[in-house]
Amino acid sequence: MKISSIFKTVGLSILGITLLGVIFSAWVDVDPGQEGFSYRPYNGGVDMKASYAEGTYFIAPWNDVITYNILQQSKSYESTVMDVNGTDISVEVAVNFSVKKGHAAKLHLKHGKGYIQFIDDKVKGAIKDVVGRYTYQEVYSTKREALEGEVEEILIDDFKGNYIVFHYVEIADVNLPSNIAKEITNKETQKQKNLTAQQKQQEQVYLAAAKMETAKGDSAKVVIRANAEAQSIKIKQKQLRQSPQYIEYLKAKQWNGQMPKVVGSNGGLIIDLK
Repeated sequence: MKISSIFKTVGLSILGITLLGVIFSAWVDVDPGQEGFSYRPYNGGVDMKASYAEGTYFIAPWNDVITYNILQQSKSYESTVMDVNGTDISVEVAVNFSVKKGHAAKLHLKHGKGYIQFIDDKVKGAIKDVVGRYTYQEVYSTKREALEGEVEEILIDDFKGNYIVFHYVEIADVNLPSNIAKEITNKETQKQKNLTAQQKQQEQVYLAAAKMETAKGDSAKVVIRANAEAQSIKIKQKQLRQSPQYIEYLKAKQWNGQMPKVVGSNGGLIIDLK
């Protein structure tokens, strides 16, 4: 075999292997939860018209595919800020967001892969702005929902036009200086004690009222019984006036079958009807 034929065979083999490698490398995967777009360095740069969802695509070897996560993401922020009176408060805030679907290429052109830094700056600014409107007592206990609502309004406005979707914000924790935290704890403890005392006092009022009602009931029974006895006496008196023989009826009703015992002298008689 001639040397020229050997070189030709080797050259064709190398070319074939290279071509196969190029063809295989041109297949690009876009993973679940991602969105991709083409970057054409020799033909206009970022392709704003087409985006790639989950799947496998054939892309010219001299082009590239850039992908972004479009699933909801959550990031926590710990910031030490001052309340309205200048007291330092440490707050932990969680923000949930995502890249706007179908706009990954626009996000890339405006902020690039470092778009998270843009989110960080906006969130920290919103926390500082909102917490500074309240006292530490309100931030720690009564105004958390109001704080979350105000931070939400700011971030929705900041993310608008930046191809980022805001989902929700949550104040996960609030840490105060130890002396202030102890003061608030003592106040809450005293408030609970006062509430317990009020409840006990109210229970005593209810118990006293119940006893009064019972006493009224007993008094009513006595009155009813006395009225009944008085009415009975009136009926008997009326009967005696209308019929003198009624006394003889009562004597007969009480008689036990024995002759009455007579005790007395000098014309005085006592008849025992028992």
